[in-house]
Amino acid sequence: MKKILIACRGYYPHIAGGGEISTKKLAEELSSLGYDVHVLAVDCKDKDDLIENVKVSRVKFKNIYWSMGKEKHNPLAKLIWHIIDSNNIFFESKLTELLERIKPDVLITSTIEDVSSIIWRVAYDLRIRTLHILRSYSLLCKNANMYKEDNCISQCASCRTLTLMKKTNSQYVNDVVGISKYVLEKHIENGYFRNAKSHIIYNMCIDEIVEKRKLNGFQSPPIKLGYLGRIHKTKGIELIITAVSKLKKEQKDKIIICIAGTGEPDYINELNMLSVNFGLNIKFYGNVKPTLFLDDMDMLIVPSKWNEPFGRVIVESLGRGVPVAGKKVGGIPELLNDNKDFLFDIAEELTEIINLYLIGNIEFNFQLEKFETKNILEIWGQVLDKD
Repeated sequence: MKKILIACRGYYPHIAGGGEISTKKLAEELSSLGYDVHVLAVDCKDKDDLIENVKVSRVKFKNIYWSMGKEKHNPLAKLIWHIIDSNNIFFESKLTELLERIKPDVLITSTIEDVSSIIWRVAYDLRIRTLHILRSYSLLCKNANMYKEDNCISQCASCRTLTLMKKTNSQYVNDVVGISKYVLEKHIENGYFRNAKSHIIYNMCIDEIVEKRKLNGFQSPPIKLGYLGRIHKTKGIELIITAVSKLKKEQKDKIIICIAGTGEPDYINELNMLSVNFGLNIKFYGNVKPTLFLDDMDMLIVPSKWNEPFGRVIVESLGRGVPVAGKKVGGIPELLNDNKDFLFDIAEELTEIINLYLIGNIEFNFQLEKFETKNILEIWGQVLDKD
């Protein structure tokens, strides 16, 4: 079987978000299929590890700081970091040394921050096939989210300048994988990866599928409407509160709005006060085990303001047999393509979804085949085994 090298900005136990979770899952699943999987992970020091039968080469960062470190940095330091990271010539010799030593058949860049897009040119010079996974907007935006007060329609001048070398280096990539059609098309339309073959492969998010669950099912109160994720203004959580406030009194009195996750204290207070003003029941859970939280919910709501590249929590929820209502932004609509009646733009539309589901006028269609790990791995195998 082929030797696969997965490069990333950090590897377990260092986890900053979904990118690191997905990278570990991909490495372990490809290893289980028989591929000889190695990981090149940026870290605070050089170290070799073996984690779940995956060989991990940790390499000390070659920038003014490591983006997964815990230190806070001022705007000037962040600007310098971005300038270096866009085409990190200080990392070039170390990356060349590692690629020459490991000799992979395929290089997968799973998260490019800290690794730097220069690795694509290094691999090209060594005639190593390269595949990049688009998990965020880090190649387009210095904040990786293309959001400033509202979603950015296009790149601003500063981001266009800071990402110019990333765009230039993307010409050396052979294959590009979007974790959604939306995030893939966003990069292609901005002129990235002009020589690469394009693929859409969803993240592997479901460890087990609950075929039959105990439904609170809107059959008896309290009815639990859940939000699971980071508590931040870009997540639009206040929309849930506004939507519930517009229900009839006998309906909203039965509902508890359940918020799980951590985030900005001021925003949490704002959400709490909004609920109090509307006379609604709200509960903040803090950090929770996702499966335990989801198993206690009647419906999950994903009200994001920003264009989420994917929406891992949606797939996790479907795997637990919990219906999802999601906002029409980013990659969310394609994940709920079989349930268009559960998509909304504004609070009034979410109110109507909750109301119709409460009285049984709409039904959620659980189609999970495209999200099952075995089916996603089959697509990965087809892509990797091509010469």
